[in-house]
Amino acid sequence: MILVVGGTGTIGSEVVRLLKVENASFRALVRDPAKVEALKAQGIETVAGDLRQPETLPEALQGVEKIFVVTPLVPDQVEMRAALIAAAKAAGVRHIVMSTGIGAAPDAPVQIGRWHGENQQQAQESGMAWTFVQPGFFMQNLLMYAEAIRDKGEFYMPLGEGKVSWIDARDIAAVAAKALTEPGHENRAYPVTGPEALSGAELAAILTDIAGHTVNYVPISPDQAKQAMTAMGMTEMLADAMNELYALAPAGHLEGVLDTVEQVTGRPARTFREFARDHAKTFGGAWRSR
Repeated sequence: MILVVGGTGTIGSEVVRLLKVENASFRALVRDPAKVEALKAQGIETVAGDLRQPETLPEALQGVEKIFVVTPLVPDQVEMRAALIAAAKAAGVRHIVMSTGIGAAPDAPVQIGRWHGENQQQAQESGMAWTFVQPGFFMQNLLMYAEAIRDKGEFYMPLGEGKVSWIDARDIAAVAAKALTEPGHENRAYPVTGPEALSGAELAAILTDIAGHTVNYVPISPDQAKQAMTAMGMTEMLADAMNELYALAPAGHLEGVLDTVEQVTGRPARTFREFARDHAKTFGGAWRSR
């Protein structure tokens, strides 16, 4: 039995879909009762539990042999995952597959990498087998700008002229699903990227082609980015941590391309053009064959 933690999010929902396709035995941990019915309507078994309430985890972990966990960027994410790791060890779970971040390590140069690294170390010291899927920036992040792209023909990021090897969250999930359903992935770290590194201007050119109207990339300052993130409800601490990540792009640290997705899944990672084509209506256009 596999327990999926974070199964309604961007990565987790695709992990759930792939496990269902494989007819794997799994259930989803659900904190919000409002989401239970939607999952049950898809034929997915659910179990109540909350990483912020560790006392709910032993029952949820009964009979579980493997776990997939992804958590959102929240101030207490380290404590949340630590509680799960401890409960999983106590319950006799054999293998934990965790989505972290590329370059994650206790001594990573950015705070988010250190947070992920702390949980990775806890998993490694637990005695359970572990697999870390370590993505960079998600293509799905661009969906946050869909309204501005449709209405204004613009999107805004503090990336300067730096290039990023954007990865589709569906490919992150595909690597995780392989680790959950096939042998041979134990005690492996899988840094994953897309197949190409693109600048903001190159993203805009592809979006222009897909959307059918001009789309421009507007580079903004870290202060402007922080203001926008906090206006959306993000804490200053998390906004500063995100700006640390963004600052890696102008320095050229986010442009490395790896073939991990193809090595693990047997097919290449999706290109940004494929992603944009799949979301053409969201960006305000209909894809036309070129």
